[in-house]
Amino acid sequence: MIRPDTLFLALSATWVASEIWIGRKRAADGGKAHDRGSLQVLHLAIWGSIFVAVWLSRKEFGRFDDGLVMPLFWTGCALMVAGMAFRWWAVRVLDRYFTVDVAIREDHKLIRTGPYRLLRHPSYTGSLATFYGFALALGSAWSLALIVVVVTAAFLWRIRVEERALMSAFPRDYPAYARETKRLIPFVW
Repeated sequence: MIRPDTLFLALSATWVASEIWIGRKRAADGGKAHDRGSLQVLHLAIWGSIFVAVWLSRKEFGRFDDGLVMPLFWTGCALMVAGMAFRWWAVRVLDRYFTVDVAIREDHKLIRTGPYRLLRHPSYTGSLATFYGFALALGSAWSLALIVVVVTAAFLWRIRVEERALMSAFPRDYPAYARETKRLIPFVW
C-alpha cells in the first residue's frame, strides 16, 4: 500500500506539473487579452495561500482531531484527483479557446458542450476542488480556512473579469447562456 505522504507528494507534483502545462496557453497565442491583472492576483493568492497553508499545517494549533485526520486526508486526496480531472476535461473541451489569460480570439465561439452544458466556469470548479482537497489533506482547520477564503475570493474576482469580457464578446448569446447555467456549482450557483 502506498504511504499517505508519498501519495500526497505525488498528487501535489502532478497538480503543479499540470498547471505548468496548462499555463503555457496564453493570450499571446492568438487572442486579445482582457485580463485586467487578474492572473497576477490569482497567482499571488494561490502561491501565498499554499505557502502559508503548508506552514500552518506544521503547527499544533488548528490541527483536526486525531480521529478526523486520516478520513479528511483521504477525502482531500480524492477531491484533488476529481478536481484535476474535471479541470483537464474543461480545458480539453475549450481546446484552442482556453488561455490562462482572460482572452477572446477573433473567431471565438461560445462553447456549450461537455462540462460547459451545466457550468460557465468548470475549469475554476475543478481548480477550487483541487485546492480544497489539498487543504483538507494538510490536516489543519486554519490551512483549510485560509485556502477557502483567499483562493475562493481570488477566483470569484477572476470570474467577474472573465464574465465582463464574455458579455462584451457575445452580447446576445452570453446573457442567455448565463441564464441557463450556473457559475461554479451545478444546480446551485
